Amino acid sequence: MPDLDPGPGVRADARRNRRQLIIATREAIAARGLDVSALDIATAAGVGVGTLYRRFGTKEALLDAVVLGLYDELCDVARDCMERADPWDGLAEFVMELAGAHRDSRGLAEVTAECEGPPSPELAERTAALQDAVKRLTERAHAAGELRADVTWQDILICSRAPLDADHCLGVDAGPDGWRRVVTILLDGIRAPGEPFLRARRRRFTGRDDPRVEWEMARWCG
Repeated sequence: MPDLDPGPGVRADARRNRRQLIIATREAIAARGLDVSALDIATAAGVGVGTLYRRFGTKEALLDAVVLGLYDELCDVARDCMERADPWDGLAEFVMELAGAHRDSRGLAEVTAECEGPPSPELAERTAALQDAVKRLTERAHAAGELRADVTWQDILICSRAPLDADHCLGVDAGPDGWRRVVTILLDGIRAPGEPFLRARRRRFTGRDDPRVEWEMARWCG
């Protein structure tokens, strides 16, 4: 899998083309998933298809590089959440971040849904790291008595995919922030009985241009 940074020895125009290809690919898979053509990516990046193949060798190598970058962002989020003083805050924040990342990028959602395992050793390594982080976040919340005893780390991961199809039902429109409400209700449901209202914060939008969009939410119901 190619490195996202081509290094100082590469010409400025080559670095610019590589950067544009990375940006175009992130945007393309976010909107359309992994089944995007090399021509569409190159056109969006403002370069020829030949440039894509010279920089990355294959379209698959470019996709791998971009997806690996998204996984690295999630690993950074997991590390930040592990440092939260309150175990519940750390767990709730990670679930909200992962759910948002799935919403932001159709391609990322397709990769994380693969049941046959990651397509490369690098992604397998990141997957294992994320699973370990979720296990630790879950254990901390259990130890603090803030997470229901019957909730597993596997449940936590599956919950993060719940809002992927949470926009419309039987003529009801959830609105642009409806997915956040779904995640908030799920988090509230898995919290140990007797705990106060839920506060969940999403600090970044993985895969978008501005990674510092902040918001804070109290429980929607009640």
